[in-house]
Amino acid sequence: MSRSTLGLVLSGGGARGAFHIGVHECLLGDPRFHRGPGVLSGTSSGAINAALIAAGKTPEEMMEFWCGLADDPPVAASEPFVRGALGALARQAGHESLDWLTSTEPLRAALRGVRRNLPPGPMSLFAFGLEYLLIERFDLVSGFLESLPAAAVVDAHRLRERLVDAFGGPRVSTRHRLAVSAVDVRTGQVVRFVNARTTRTQEPEYQVVDAITVDMLLASASIPVLFPPVAVGDRLLWDGGLLVNTPLAPVVALGADRIVPVLVNEPGGEGPIAHFGDAIERALETLLENAYNVDRKLLLERNRTRGRGYRRVTLYKPLRPNTAAAFTAGSYLHFEREALGTIRAAGRRAACDWLELADLEDRLDDDAGNGARVLP
Repeated sequence: MSRSTLGLVLSGGGARGAFHIGVHECLLGDPRFHRGPGVLSGTSSGAINAALIAAGKTPEEMMEFWCGLADDPPVAASEPFVRGALGALARQAGHESLDWLTSTEPLRAALRGVRRNLPPGPMSLFAFGLEYLLIERFDLVSGFLESLPAAAVVDAHRLRERLVDAFGGPRVSTRHRLAVSAVDVRTGQVVRFVNARTTRTQEPEYQVVDAITVDMLLASASIPVLFPPVAVGDRLLWDGGLLVNTPLAPVVALGADRIVPVLVNEPGGEGPIAHFGDAIERALETLLENAYNVDRKLLLERNRTRGRGYRRVTLYKPLRPNTAAAFTAGSYLHFEREALGTIRAAGRRAACDWLELADLEDRLDDDAGNGARVLP
């Protein structure tokens, strides 16, 4: 398998990005993939890992980077957010007190909530408070959010410093073709940065740059509301996972004719939703699964109906956690050394199982729908 034609696509997933490391480590040990990818594309933590691979980092060096984030988290609560939240709460309390003194509507709303929670029980007070805010007085919640002067909960400037340190400067030095995806805050459009010009990397769909920068990586990984958007040139950007979590198109545009997509969300579960965390996880993974399937079907359909000048691209079945990985919703943000090690090991296991498949190629007529085999 030629290095120059193998593309590796790494999805976003926060701390689950350690899964990419285990996968990459296992693939390097297989004769079919041991030369590594020549083209890489990623979003969010996948963008960071793609850049680390492109920069020549070994799996151990990649793991050292992520464990460094776990041992000394490079984020802190945003001072403007904390100061603004305290001020907003004080103003809301003052306005609400005045409303209770000058109007009977707050009292009537409270009485409606009390009637819904009769007869009283151990949980009545909590239920009353929750219903009061979400049903009777959602204006209080809305007013609080709108009065916050900050766009994010945390300050990520130290994360940028860590990235600069990991890459030896603000630019990713590599001979690989590399793509990083983000979303423009103002327009809602996907922004694809690529470090090579080809006949298919045309503007405005692609932004061809001399080198992928740390700011582009930081923008791709800036989860909305949690992290602040990042300015790159005249654009304001945040997490590409909002729209394109597993960016296949850029590796095709950059010349790959064989693509290994690596997803960090597990196959859909069966049975009822067991708890609130399960509901959050299934909702998130439904969005991620749909985003991948849209891109996958588009690529495979183009293969089938390819017109003049379009080359066929082999898409391999997605490499993803198996059903025994048992990742939780919290694992997306669980940056702890032991947890990262567990996720990395899950990546190695999944890759080893994937390599044993008799047929690695994904097709539109695959029984599994998205080409994924639910591994035991």
